Amino acid sequence: MPETRPDLEDFFACSDYCRPENLLTALKTYQDISKKTGNKNPLIFKDLLSKTGNGALFRRSGAGDAKTIETFLWLSQVQRLAESIVSTGKVPSFEKLELYQLKELSKLSLNVENLESVSSHLLNYGIVLIYLPQTAGMKTDGVLFKLSCGTPVIGMTLRYDRYDYYWFTLMHELAHLVLHYEKFNDPHFDCVDDDIDDDIIELQANQASRDSFVSRSDWRTASVRRFHSDEELYKNAESLSIHPAILAGLVRYEAKNYAIFNKLIHQISVRRIIAQDA
Repeated sequence: MPETRPDLEDFFACSDYCRPENLLTALKTYQDISKKTGNKNPLIFKDLLSKTGNGALFRRSGAGDAKTIETFLWLSQVQRLAESIVSTGKVPSFEKLELYQLKELSKLSLNVENLESVSSHLLNYGIVLIYLPQTAGMKTDGVLFKLSCGTPVIGMTLRYDRYDYYWFTLMHELAHLVLHYEKFNDPHFDCVDDDIDDDIIELQANQASRDSFVSRSDWRTASVRRFHSDEELYKNAESLSIHPAILAGLVRYEAKNYAIFNKLIHQISVRRIIAQDA
């Protein structure tokens, strides 16, 4: 039997997860994490038992490699921050999010200054948005999970400091919330660099995300898809009521050509704006 940890002697674990095999696995993993990282926070042990999802990473992969541990610790921090916000009692209960509401939220992207209030807007829907940079060994852009109370949480790493990337990641996670909320019992991680050609869930979220910015009919007829010029980009952006940087990102993604509109794409520093608001 694993050695007893003094810092866990008075730690209460919810009885729902206290089957002997779960306790032993969680304790062994906790000891392994403590040894590898030096982090002995007993809340990690609670997370390993929690259905909220952090423990699911290790239930699938055992003690986990360095990448799994880094992801787990990052997710634990996101969860703690979200729980502290919910504990204020100022977050309304999440009822449901509809596709038409994605379109409403996407309109915030027309004004760069709205970056400072995106999290507040989402709180009105009962959704908690947390920004937390990823650590070494991770490759994550966003995560969606539920707290035990049912509140949905979106975590974003801001791995790329681009306006189009920020909004694509956010709307992708919100699209999952609309389309797949009931299907995700464990945290759902997303990486924009992943190949999703055969993943129907990711393809659905991508489509809903793009539709929130521009309708399919308007997208089909957008001249900038064929003529990659600044003139066509700004003309289409104005007629479609979409921010030029986001339209440029959509064109780059579809064309798989990340050299076009490169100057425009890097004009806005999302991290700086959000850091100023923190």
